[in-house]
Amino acid sequence: MRLSLPRLALLCIGTSACASKERPPDPAEAVATAAPTEKISPAPSLQSSAPPAPAPPVKAEPRVYAKSRFVWIVPQPGGEGWIGYLWLGGSAKLRPLEPVIANGCTKWVAIEPRGWVCADGVRATTDADDPAVKVVQKYGPRLDTPWPHEYGESRGVQRYKTLPSESEQRGREWDLPDHTARVEKARSGAQRHSSLEGVNLDPAPELPIVLGDLPGTAHEPRKRLLPTSTVSWIAEQRHEGRDFLLSGDLMWTPKDRVATYKKVTFSGVRLGKDAKLPLAFFRGKDRPRYQLRGQAMVEAAPGFTRLSWVALSGREQSVDGETYLETRDGKAWMKKSDAVVPTPQEKTPWGAPVGGEDTDAAPKGRRTWLEASIWGGWMIAYEGTQPVYATMISPGRGGTPVPGKDPLETASTPTGTFKITGKFATATMEAPGEYIHIDVPWTQNFSGPHALHGAYWHDDWGNKKSAGCVNVSPIDGKWLYEWTEPEVPDGWHAVRWSPTTEPATTYVVHP
Repeated sequence: MRLSLPRLALLCIGTSACASKERPPDPAEAVATAAPTEKISPAPSLQSSAPPAPAPPVKAEPRVYAKSRFVWIVPQPGGEGWIGYLWLGGSAKLRPLEPVIANGCTKWVAIEPRGWVCADGVRATTDADDPAVKVVQKYGPRLDTPWPHEYGESRGVQRYKTLPSESEQRGREWDLPDHTARVEKARSGAQRHSSLEGVNLDPAPELPIVLGDLPGTAHEPRKRLLPTSTVSWIAEQRHEGRDFLLSGDLMWTPKDRVATYKKVTFSGVRLGKDAKLPLAFFRGKDRPRYQLRGQAMVEAAPGFTRLSWVALSGREQSVDGETYLETRDGKAWMKKSDAVVPTPQEKTPWGAPVGGEDTDAAPKGRRTWLEASIWGGWMIAYEGTQPVYATMISPGRGGTPVPGKDPLETASTPTGTFKITGKFATATMEAPGEYIHIDVPWTQNFSGPHALHGAYWHDDWGNKKSAGCVNVSPIDGKWLYEWTEPEVPDGWHAVRWSPTTEPATTYVVHP
């Protein structure tokens, strides 16, 4: 795989085999707030008519603001090797150290909790009123939700740095007259052409979006997206009779060439007070419910809804060669083959019994670890010996690795015990032939180019689906990203694990 900088190399995980250009971090290198008590002020003196003194202005804390993608964070001013980066719309609090001139940058600033950023005004600045900062803060990714952008599939889109004129569109979109005619026919109620299936033809707002002068590094270096590649966007606008999407990297894409994905809303289960193991998820489709009558299992209504879950009693029953599982309330049974049943291994990676008391060998800190089953289609998150989260996954469609072959060749998911070596709030992943997944959310590297990450382009949890990585839903992805170690500092878009200074979540992947 050929790498191009400054992209970071990750594996692309999708419905087609793909490997990304986001370079994986090298392990060898690399609370709710209580409301304040209200104070009642004394009544003003009737003998004084002087107005109250104005409150002093609140001074904003000094920060550095990203105007671009990949605002690198390095250990020392001008140093080699990145430890994280900021992103469009992101910012980090400054540490009280004097700026430094080094290695071609006139203003290296120290940020919390560690590292330095070049804030010379090109990719980043300490000026909160910089016009480009205002733009990227408004149209940057929404990292407070599981879905940082809206998403869809390319039907062969061209990408424009500015809203294009009609002549520019004709010059780059060879089939534009025929495509425009098909769009107009579909809007009039005629049957849609196959190229418009799933395309949202509702008119975009006509309110202008003004981007102004942005650094070139704010944009992905590509002018087109092949069909079946994915598209992310943050806003839309009508321009000279045609609708355009403002992409995640602040370029313009014709809306009538993008099929919108339905939002993926599946999520796993927090374990503890409201749920506990054993439990079962239902994958693929709605599944029947059964009742045991004598020695026979008889279907009963209602069935189990696709992607729902139910608590289990732990009892099994074999009938006519089929294994059935009993629900915890004792009122129903299900086929074991219809369900995904997360089943913890007996011991933690350091040898303590799962669900029992910890041992002296336990690592310090939160002792976070993950366990995933490729063929079972599930994953469990643990703190120490206790499971705290369970969900369905979509691992590599090739299953487990084939001896003697690179897992990338067989779309297999590596097995073994790994560490989370890098975390990226969003990452673009590229396959051979220029097929890409843009702005893949909540990405966490664990083995070379393989990663655990959110997937917005499918909703087929519990089944083998990816090119080798472990797909989770965006909701699960965000929860895991915020829960795992290393911690992503406030405002950072990515972090690289430092093995000598901080813990990392252990990831156990088995068949």
